[in-house]
Amino acid sequence: MDRSDGKKPVVESIDDPIDSEAASEILDEDGLPYSQFGSRKIGVAGAVFLILNKMIGTGTGLLTLSGLSVYLEFGLAIPKSGGEKNYLERVFRRPRRLATSVFAVQIVLLGFSAGNSLAFGRYVLLAAGHPMPDGWIPRAIAVACMTLVVLLHGVFPKWGLRLTNALGIFKVLVLLLIVFSGFAALAGYRLVPDPHNFDNFWAIEKGDGYGGGGAYAYATALLQVVYSYKGWENANYVMGELKNPQRTLKIAAPLAVVGVTVLYVLANVAYFAAIPKGELAKSEVIVAGLFFRNMFGESVAARSLPAFVALSNIGNVLAVSFAHSRVNQELGREGILPWSKFWASTKPFNTPAASLFLHWIVTVIVLIAPPPGPAYNFIVNLYTYPGAWINTSLPAVAEMGWIRSG
Repeated sequence: MDRSDGKKPVVESIDDPIDSEAASEILDEDGLPYSQFGSRKIGVAGAVFLILNKMIGTGTGLLTLSGLSVYLEFGLAIPKSGGEKNYLERVFRRPRRLATSVFAVQIVLLGFSAGNSLAFGRYVLLAAGHPMPDGWIPRAIAVACMTLVVLLHGVFPKWGLRLTNALGIFKVLVLLLIVFSGFAALAGYRLVPDPHNFDNFWAIEKGDGYGGGGAYAYATALLQVVYSYKGWENANYVMGELKNPQRTLKIAAPLAVVGVTVLYVLANVAYFAAIPKGELAKSEVIVAGLFFRNMFGESVAARSLPAFVALSNIGNVLAVSFAHSRVNQELGREGILPWSKFWASTKPFNTPAASLFLHWIVTVIVLIAPPPGPAYNFIVNLYTYPGAWINTSLPAVAEMGWIRSG
């Protein structure tokens, strides 16, 4: 493959079959393994939390597992950082670079961290006693959150991974707290009357906040559900940094996805046990805050619990930024992006600082560009719709092409 700097990689991923034993030592144009930031440093636990951090706080369990099975096959055969970029290149070899270019547009321009950054800002304000549906203040907090994450991964990468793992554990504990509180709500231990959400459960509601049924409403709702489960592919983006990548991915990915699916189902039961449907329909991102208020009242505990959810959101931003910066760097390495040499650089901290900066630029633009108003749903749908096409339709077609090509 031609490169913007005139060099050629030692191994052409789209033209050469990849031996599973030697794949982890694929060399770049400088003769270096693709685990380019020193020794491989992400084990099974780290990979679990990398996936879990992106999935929680952004969850169709069978649909997710179906997609994961495809990504597992590709990831085990092509253990390189870059995710879908490598898989689409391997299957769709002609027209040359077409599939890679389509993926590059989606991952660079629409693979932002705006949704959870904004959720972080709103939960911080909720914890401080100043709930705000939307406006410039939560967006400013979101920009500060994104800036902190990029600086942490770019300057102190080891601490970035440690914080990601710590927040992964923390997220599981918060979800378990919600689940067990939901069991208490089902038993009648709540500070509000029984919302009776399980009576006429399948009835279509009407009113403010409800879609009212119809194809559009169901499609929009499905997008929201797909968004909540985004992240199952996260470890595939950083295969070059996994210890023993084939074994790690085989264990970590199914473990993370099954665990999150079970916790998500139980958490939704908890929400329905404590929050009236009308409040749920209008809650947007602060549904957990409403749950804690209805369970614990306006106490110090109820104030601190939204802060826990805010930490969960920043864990997602950490995981997404870590993975997407590696994908941006791989696109730079192959000359797909303008000024490829700059985006592929690891200077000055031996980290993908330039690619992190690219992720920061796109995220900040998406945060500040929409006019004041309910921006969260717009951001979620903007992120989810093209990603859903990449994560479902294209891998399914790619799997058929992979089988045909042997």
